[in-house]
Amino acid sequence: MECIATTVKNGDSLLKGEHDQEREWSELLPDMLHLVSKRLPDLTDFARFRAVCKNWRSEAPLSDLPSQFPWLLSGSNTIKNQIQFYSLSHDKFQTMSVPECHGKELMGPSRKYIFASDRACSSLALFNPLTSEEVPLPPIDLDWCFPISTSPNCADYVAICGGKTESKLQTLGLCRPGDDKWTVIRKALESCLMIYHKGMFFVYNPETGATEAVEVKSGIVAMTVPPPPTKLNCLVESCGELLGISCNRNLDQDGNCKIYRFNYEGKTCKWVEISSIGDQMLFLDGGQGFSISTDGSIQTERNCIFYLGSHELIKFDGVSTTYYLSKYDIKARSWDKISLPSMEKPAWFLPSH
Repeated sequence: MECIATTVKNGDSLLKGEHDQEREWSELLPDMLHLVSKRLPDLTDFARFRAVCKNWRSEAPLSDLPSQFPWLLSGSNTIKNQIQFYSLSHDKFQTMSVPECHGKELMGPSRKYIFASDRACSSLALFNPLTSEEVPLPPIDLDWCFPISTSPNCADYVAICGGKTESKLQTLGLCRPGDDKWTVIRKALESCLMIYHKGMFFVYNPETGATEAVEVKSGIVAMTVPPPPTKLNCLVESCGELLGISCNRNLDQDGNCKIYRFNYEGKTCKWVEISSIGDQMLFLDGGQGFSISTDGSIQTERNCIFYLGSHELIKFDGVSTTYYLSKYDIKARSWDKISLPSMEKPAWFLPSH
């Protein structure tokens, strides 16, 4: 409750009456309770706030969650029917029981739903660990697959990329929960960046630097975006706009991060460099990610990029992978390293009811 108490005390004498007498916290005005609850950037604090009493719980409904700082999903396989999340805000792990996802691989980055797959992609589902809600998806004949970021306004769609071991072509798949099959496109996609945005797959090829906008139903390339000045390593949407991010993957603290906005006017399309993302924060992971608004609750982190990356070290007994997290301040053009505990295949997860 320390975070809550600090938030309340920072108000204009919220706990003082006309004669500076302390008032019972349970007697705080409903509007004030709601204001406090909306300034709690971590779901753990929000849950503790709701647990204080009936009045506090009624003014902080699950349907009206404040802007949340994402968690990191730790571990990709649920053999023990449990998954762990790491909260950066609290520097601690949260463990949840998920018997519904036993033996499946859980993948992100994700908002609300985590993508769950068995090894053969014959059993696919979306899973919300906060509510235990499971949304089954149609099976698909692939040896491997992973989720692709979709626009928030396309939240009712699920996009994947996958392939067969013996094939040089990969598959882009799109469906809505409840569909009995996927709409698929097959093409060479190795090392490409992908996102489903405004009804099309945008595919960036790092070898040519060009970005193709592919129509889902026909598989036809509707437009080709010329290469940006620097090589991209992430596609993400922010406030309805498609952004291309060019970060120094080595994160040597000297490299800047370039941000480009996809611009389409008439028959002309191009990447245009921008210098700010305003009140947004970007959370990137493996060429994908998502954007969230600070919404007044985490102002110190606005206009920043949080980059989750990995280093691979070849040893005599195999490959060892370590993960790191860095924050890029777009205005200051500076990197800061953020300490991470040891985790297996971490991925961003934005908790939501």
